[in-house]
Amino acid sequence: MKRKLKNWIKLIIMIAAFSLVLPAGIMAEEPANSDEQSVNIESQNSYNQEESAAVSDNKASTPVIETMEQVPNLDENNNLDQQVVVIYAQNSDTNIKDLSLTTSEIVSGEHLSNRVDVIEVSEGTNVDELMTALKDNPNVLAVGKNGKIQTSSLPNDPYITNGSAWQFEKIGADKTWNQVSNTKPVVVAVIDTGLNMSHPDIAGNTVSGYDYVANSTEVVDLAGHGTEVCGCIAAIANNGIGTAGVAGASNIKIASYRTGGQYDGDTSLDVGYICAAIMDAADRPEVRVINMSFGGYDQYTGLQSAIQYAVKAGKILVAAAGNEGNLSAYAGKYAYPASYNGVISVAATTSGDGHAYFSQYNDKVDLCAPGQSILTTTHDGSYGSVSGTSFSSPIAAGSCAVLLAKNPSLTAAQVETTLEDTAVDLGTAGKDNYYGSGRIQLDAAVESIVASTPLTIDSFVTDKLSGQAVNSSVQLSAEASGGVSPYQYKFYYQLDSSTFVINDFSTKSSAIFTPSAAGTYSLLVDVKDANGAIVTQIISDYVIKTSSIEGISSTYQTHIQNVGWQGWKSDGQLSGTTGQSLRLEGIEIKIDNLGYAVDVTYQTHVQNIGWQGWKSDGELSGTTGQSLRLEGIRIRLTGTDADKCDIYYQVHAQNYGWLDWAKNGESAGSEGLCLRLEAIRIEVVPKGSAAPGTTDQPFIS
Repeated sequence: MKRKLKNWIKLIIMIAAFSLVLPAGIMAEEPANSDEQSVNIESQNSYNQEESAAVSDNKASTPVIETMEQVPNLDENNNLDQQVVVIYAQNSDTNIKDLSLTTSEIVSGEHLSNRVDVIEVSEGTNVDELMTALKDNPNVLAVGKNGKIQTSSLPNDPYITNGSAWQFEKIGADKTWNQVSNTKPVVVAVIDTGLNMSHPDIAGNTVSGYDYVANSTEVVDLAGHGTEVCGCIAAIANNGIGTAGVAGASNIKIASYRTGGQYDGDTSLDVGYICAAIMDAADRPEVRVINMSFGGYDQYTGLQSAIQYAVKAGKILVAAAGNEGNLSAYAGKYAYPASYNGVISVAATTSGDGHAYFSQYNDKVDLCAPGQSILTTTHDGSYGSVSGTSFSSPIAAGSCAVLLAKNPSLTAAQVETTLEDTAVDLGTAGKDNYYGSGRIQLDAAVESIVASTPLTIDSFVTDKLSGQAVNSSVQLSAEASGGVSPYQYKFYYQLDSSTFVINDFSTKSSAIFTPSAAGTYSLLVDVKDANGAIVTQIISDYVIKTSSIEGISSTYQTHIQNVGWQGWKSDGQLSGTTGQSLRLEGIEIKIDNLGYAVDVTYQTHVQNIGWQGWKSDGELSGTTGQSLRLEGIRIRLTGTDADKCDIYYQVHAQNYGWLDWAKNGESAGSEGLCLRLEAIRIEVVPKGSAAPGTTDQPFIS
């Protein structure tokens, strides 16, 4: 029995011990795993936070490019394959900021204009992916690879040189030299290697251009090609020296854009520079023609976009068809920019009206012009014979300019059609791939168009002088001449930077202007002729006044002892203090004149100084920081409308309190009694209105 009892006791003890150990083990395992998991999560979170911080720190340490000055300039050692041309939709010098590029992505760049930047992408950045991202930016008009394009000239070998300026007689320019005389110049932009601006046969026939290579407004020509091209257009006629350009005596000027040519004979032009030049020329209203004596067989997105921008701006674009017509690898292929839509592609002919052996041919050729053994100006100040479609192109461009000189209202399409319709048909009858519509015959083209004077607004007047009241009826009338009738007139006005149309385009040459608000207006008229040419004239500073003088108000603030400047008060409100023995030390006064010719002047009598000089329109009268009291004041209105209102003012003087009201320059306060002014009230009222209060004694002396 005892043994059984002992066994039961042992069994109970073992069960109890087991029950104590087993739950503890199970419970310990779960928290242990939980703790381990928690530790792992915390460790992973810590890692993620550190990684995120590292990425954030990396971005923070790589600045976003806000100006091209943050990256080095491009130079000849840069990687052209990594360069991208960006053309912007908006004209701004801070466009690069909108691209959100960093200095880790962009290693160098050049700000060519407010519309064009060239950037070099870092080796670790995918150029194509970057361009794709930039295309989605709403401020990017176009983006594409940069590159080099060659000018379309040939070496000056003796076998193609004869030194005779036969080209001008061939196209009839010898008959048109004195036929066209225009006052307003027609400007031809020549995008090339620059120009020797001091060449004796060119000087005086130029306007401002730009040297993108040197980043300067002073254009040079180290390579020579640009000066040769410009001479074909605008070498001075009838000056007794050298040769003459196709312009003859017409007022045709060259705007030279240097986009390449680092040394004598260098034929490489930079695509980015070309794009910037085209965009700039397209934005200049005086530029009507753009000549491009260069080309290649690669297409550049940026160049094509710049070309289309200029086409939409109404420019006449002329380009060399190319010099590879005798090379089997390129013969018959499209050269660019000549083969882009909207560009006149010009092939080259010989003195015998044959197809120059080198001249490119394809269905994009529009016209042909002399291009072999052309006598022209050279960049050393002399003359030489040159060959290539590079020189056929400026002969065509100059011809376009002559037509515009005779009739400035012609559109780009009309000019091209005129040259094609009057051209001498060569080769296969009709238009063909070698000669296009034929060789330019300038005298026939000039004869075929009707001369016109520029569209001009002869008069734009109002039937009432400036200074009318609100809701008055003012008749606007305009008369135009020149251009091509009939005319249409658009009348409108501008007020506070906003524009409002009175009458949109119609044949009515007058309109009624009924202003509903006071202010200073600009009145404008646009006149449009039958060809769509538009001219504008403006009448500035046309003042409309309120029908009543009521509404003119005064604002003023005072500088108070121990307080400083109080806030502005107006129209009779108290400025200063009463009952606190605090002096006024300075005052500023303004007038809201509502378009009337009313201003305010004032002077104060200052302790130890006396009457100061007159101040006006918010200037300080008195002192600050010198503990000097104001003792008296005079206020008056000035301007041609000052006689239509009165200004009243009342001062609170030491020991006296409020004195009576003074007006229109009278003295208020005291003089010689050492009494401080403590407060002031000012009101402007219509002339002859009752005073705000009694006026018996505004001043004590």
